Amino acid sequence: MNNSKLFLIIVLTVIFMGCNSSPETTMQFSNPAAQNSIYPYLHSTGEQLYMSWITNNSDQTHSLNYASYSNDEWSAQETIATDSTWFVNWADFPSIIADDGGPIAAHWLNKKPGGPYAYDVNISTADESGNWGKEIIPHNDDTPTEHGFASMVPWDDNSFLVVWLDGRQTDGRSDEDYYNLDYAMTLRGALIDRDGNIQQRFLIDDSVCDCCPTSLVKTSDGAVVAYRNRTDNEIRDIYTSRFNGEEWTNPQAVYDDGWEIGACPVNGPMLAAQDSLVTIAWHTGANDSPTAKYAYSGDSGMTFSKPVTLNDTTSLGRVGAEMSKGVSYLSWLEKGKDTALLKVASFDGDKQLNQSKTVAELNESRRTGFPQMERMGNDLIFAWTQSDSMGTKIVTKKWSLNP
Repeated sequence: MNNSKLFLIIVLTVIFMGCNSSPETTMQFSNPAAQNSIYPYLHSTGEQLYMSWITNNSDQTHSLNYASYSNDEWSAQETIATDSTWFVNWADFPSIIADDGGPIAAHWLNKKPGGPYAYDVNISTADESGNWGKEIIPHNDDTPTEHGFASMVPWDDNSFLVVWLDGRQTDGRSDEDYYNLDYAMTLRGALIDRDGNIQQRFLIDDSVCDCCPTSLVKTSDGAVVAYRNRTDNEIRDIYTSRFNGEEWTNPQAVYDDGWEIGACPVNGPMLAAQDSLVTIAWHTGANDSPTAKYAYSGDSGMTFSKPVTLNDTTSLGRVGAEMSKGVSYLSWLEKGKDTALLKVASFDGDKQLNQSKTVAELNESRRTGFPQMERMGNDLIFAWTQSDSMGTKIVTKKWSLNP
């Protein structure tokens, strides 16, 4: 065998090995969301993916639509609700949850009289035939304040869990009252059965950041919620609380970043769980260093590891988290030369399995929304809003994982 042939074999072997050591294969694929659709949300049952999104209609109404994806094809889109009174926001967008039997519930935000940020969480549940019921409001106050940033998760065969930011304490708050925590935003939750009946309501934390997204997962020992807390000296770090079916634990910090900021950064955490394993990603601006971090737990979120830094110079946050076979997959946005870069990396505990990879170049503006990442089978699915001269549309990408 001559040297040139030997060199070629070595090169091909290295390339082949590299392609099997990390999720390298990415593919953009079509989805059923029409032009002028925005703000996708992904929910996976493991083998079936659900995507909800908002469509801006020509008659000035908005529709909440969804479709499911399995066996390499999408179902036809269906409409959950349509109205002209919704609060539509790049960071506070609708969602859908499902199990192997199909969709369970969806939520959106409905404006009410009283101010530009007066709106309620609206939830509709689906029956066994996939028909959507009349919307319910999980909170029992009638204040003209913000209620949003909801997260939902299936709880058992007959119920699901929802948490949201609840502004009832901010009713009547003046600019001078903003730093008085008696007027702070709260984090609340409810347990709801599949017929839409509210079984229990909870106050989880009475002082949280005003408008950072929440994240909620189910573990083998209950549920975990992650959110941005707010202390009396304006430290706004990421906290968690756990639910055992009856009550929530006292909130605790995932890590003491010490980010002191007198306003909401609109940048929440993201959780993923697999049995008792929990992974969390978040963004912090502590010490004037925009940083994306990741930590993990082996005890259903009771304790978390020392954080691993994903990016400590150019992070924009808007993080994602997923798990597969005990491996954590983290995504985040960071500043590129002229665009934002959607990055992904994988870890086994604190061991990085490959260098971070770029999934796509995106517009870093709010029009892009919060990129979504969910696992389905042996793939990671990404979705986000793309804006151009033709309007807006939902872009979806598939990233194959190791077999």
